[in-house]
Amino acid sequence: MPEDPDIRLMDAEEEVYSPERKQSGPDKKKVGMIAAVGIAVLAVLGGAYLMLGGGGVSKEEARLMQTKLSAMEQKIVALEKQQAALQARLPAEGAEAALTGKIDTLAQRVEALEKRPVAAAEKPKAPAKEKKEKAAAASGKKTHTVQKGETVYGISKKYGMKPSDLRKLNNLGENDPVRPGQKLVVGK
Repeated sequence: MPEDPDIRLMDAEEEVYSPERKQSGPDKKKVGMIAAVGIAVLAVLGGAYLMLGGGGVSKEEARLMQTKLSAMEQKIVALEKQQAALQARLPAEGAEAALTGKIDTLAQRVEALEKRPVAAAEKPKAPAKEKKEKAAAASGKKTHTVQKGETVYGISKKYGMKPSDLRKLNNLGENDPVRPGQKLVVGK
């Protein structure tokens, strides 16, 4: 066999890398786990020693702590019940949006009503005039019901009086118009 400088036989003492071959020596993870378990065991044993004997808690103190622990557990249960009741009262997420929409609508209506104070102020005047007209009719005075298209001037000429006298009899100002259906006193 020709000797190739790249190919050589291995000695029995040389180690060959193999992925299946296990590393020799302690595994770091195992050592850490063993140390953690050891520390936990020591902590438990130390706590038990303090509780049971060596410089620990007396029986009265242990009973007092047990009583306080029970009271705290009862308070936690009561708080959990209150929390559940409050969550049941909360509206669904969609309800909040609906309420906001309703509030906006009501705010717009209020603004619209605030912008109409003039129209609301004029309405009470009409019933007061109607009361005067009814009172005049009930007192036996001669009245005229205004028709569409009639004016103070036309009505006064129809009954042979001055327009100023007609206005005075009916408590009308110089610029007050007459409306269809309005009753005017035209004589005694």
